[in-house]
Amino acid sequence: MTHRFAHVVLTSALILGTTGCGASPAPGAAADAARPQPDAAPAGRSKPPISKFEAYTRRFEGETLLTQSHATGHVGDVFFTHWKDGGEASFKLDEQGNFRIDWIGGNYNYVGGPGWELGDRNRVIGYRLDEDSGASYVTLYGWGYDKDMDPADPAHLVEYYVIQRGVRTPGQGGEQGVSFTSNGVEYTTWRTVRTQKPSINNIATFHQYWSVPTEQLPLGVDHEIVFADHVDAWERNGWTLPDMDNFDASDDPTYQVFAVEVFLVEKGGAVSGRVWDGGR
Repeated sequence: MTHRFAHVVLTSALILGTTGCGASPAPGAAADAARPQPDAAPAGRSKPPISKFEAYTRRFEGETLLTQSHATGHVGDVFFTHWKDGGEASFKLDEQGNFRIDWIGGNYNYVGGPGWELGDRNRVIGYRLDEDSGASYVTLYGWGYDKDMDPADPAHLVEYYVIQRGVRTPGQGGEQGVSFTSNGVEYTTWRTVRTQKPSINNIATFHQYWSVPTEQLPLGVDHEIVFADHVDAWERNGWTLPDMDNFDASDDPTYQVFAVEVFLVEKGGAVSGRVWDGGR
């Protein structure tokens, strides 16, 4: 089961931003910290704002706590997504990629995490998890999209998962592909189809590609996901990943994030850790 993002206006009144500096803020300072930063990037900032999606894409400074239903943007230079279709889930993120996601119950769909506003086949994703108390999936997650392909062909839009941990069984009812080893971890590939479901490009029929490890990746250890190995494995099945470097879709860029997804779990929980660019 997946979800998808709606094109909505980010409501800053529902966002709490904190700086963690320890000093008591002056009256009104908390509200100021919670407001989105101006769309113009500060001097010396390496990433410009995403102008196409400026209606709901914002930049925040310092540790930020997101509790509303939908948000997409940057904390410092760290891109993030945060989406839920109900329930209670929150996402805390700082400029170093440290994050914490908490949820209460799970009879709804939540997905969110830090990462990058555009995908990259050659990206190496570094991460460390300190806590995981029962997320459906903890996964590298993203999209590829080719606006020039026939929209009736599910291959024109792909939602992909490189699973690291989880309590759900991924790829159910799908087509099994090759098995392979990347960075010492054995994975099996799967492909499924979503028919007329929400996506980054409105309601669409699209493929899902999965890489599923034989065992859950352990907590408390630094890991690296070599994304090119997964793209290569999918291609050996004949499953091509469309362009991951575009803003062509109607509702979101072709982002790539280290995501936590929660749905149909029996109790609340949390996932915390840190994500970084392993290629640096």
